[in-house]
Amino acid sequence: MRITKVTTRNGDSGKTGLARGGSVYKNDAIIHALGDIDELSSVIGVCNTTCKNSSIVDQLKLIQNDLFDIGGQISLNEDGANIITSESITSLDNYIDQYNSSLDPLKEFILPGGDLFSANLHVARSVTRRAERAVIELYSDSLENNNVVMYLNRLSDYFFVLSRFYNKSENISENTWKR
Repeated sequence: MRITKVTTRNGDSGKTGLARGGSVYKNDAIIHALGDIDELSSVIGVCNTTCKNSSIVDQLKLIQNDLFDIGGQISLNEDGANIITSESITSLDNYIDQYNSSLDPLKEFILPGGDLFSANLHVARSVTRRAERAVIELYSDSLENNNVVMYLNRLSDYFFVLSRFYNKSENISENTWKR
């Protein structure tokens, strides 16, 4: 598909077209899910501009591609297609384990912070949780073994652990919750 014109005025009535055909109101559950996925990719783009580690940037770019695939799957209403494979989920698990292995166990809650990159990872984590809630609402009848839901669940953990790992690698102290 090639986009030659961005402004079509088709959405001026409050509806938008779907890749599978037809249109829905812009406050439909599918549009909420797509918007949250799109926002998450944008936040990751912001993270990429401030990250000093090229291998982490490469990981984040792969995640953005996965999110684009998820958006396509949602827009086409292919809930059983599992465009996100079990290997994608395992890859996130492996990154989480790798980064977490060098971290001290948590004794208190971590407050979002650090440098601009790690603070934005926390924004990505919270946007991921919102996207996960939107996808769960959308797929409420097919949640068992839903790879998109599992991927988003792992992804928020990935952002949390990556933020802690990055702060440690940059000698940035964690800001912990004080009672």
